[in-house]
Amino acid sequence: MKNAKAPRHDETRRQPRAPARGGFVRLAAGETLYGLHSVEAALANPKRRILHAWLTENAAARLRPLIDARKIAVTLALPADLDGLTGPGAVHQGAVLHVEPLAQPGLDDFLDALGDAPATVVILDQVTDPHNVGAVIRSAAAFGIGAMIVQDRHSPPLTATLAKSASGGLEHVPVIEVVNLSRVLEKLKERDFFCIGFDSEGAQPFDAALAGGPRVAFVFGAEDKGLRRLVREGCDVIAALAAPGPIKSLNVSNAAAIVFHARAKERGEAQ
Repeated sequence: MKNAKAPRHDETRRQPRAPARGGFVRLAAGETLYGLHSVEAALANPKRRILHAWLTENAAARLRPLIDARKIAVTLALPADLDGLTGPGAVHQGAVLHVEPLAQPGLDDFLDALGDAPATVVILDQVTDPHNVGAVIRSAAAFGIGAMIVQDRHSPPLTATLAKSASGGLEHVPVIEVVNLSRVLEKLKERDFFCIGFDSEGAQPFDAALAGGPRVAFVFGAEDKGLRRLVREGCDVIAALAAPGPIKSLNVSNAAAIVFHARAKERGEAQ
């Protein structure tokens, strides 16, 4: 397959040959992102180093201003060609990037950079489904959450599946990996964060006023086990979302979106 820049309207367009078997998947160090929202957000993020782009003609036309601004090397491809890069079942929408991983801050660096500013963080206690984690990141980006904190050994890697679910949010929300979430809660409380854990059986009904303080950490557990004991004990309060219907628990990404919206609304950041 020939490499080419994204086509101009007056250029002769060519259909590329199908790649040799395995030719797309043997990428050097780096990772793959796919899907128009994820690719567009990565191209617009100056902190993200782009190594190469594979685009259909339609995707190249849509993304051309960002491609030209970043001077990214582009290979024009057919949708079937991109299937070989992303794997079966992936919804790439005609856009695939080979990128370097984003540098993520450590917890101390993040807190030091905050200074005395108001802040909101979300903590996921061993939520391992990349679709759920990606959806939480997407909501976090939508509602201005400052960072996500996860345990390093029990969270999914920031790979293409998670990035696709995050729909570009990975470019906006730092993901801080830590060893011990209980110690993180102690450190956050030392920095004046009010830590709210969520459980459908929580004794404290969640209300937006709980989310209105200057510094808040929202803590969500895994869907099968919920919050672990030490994490639960490290929270200032365990709250339950009001669920008047017959089902009392929500998917973690849905619960997080409700909580993030309540936080933004209480602080006058959402209508």
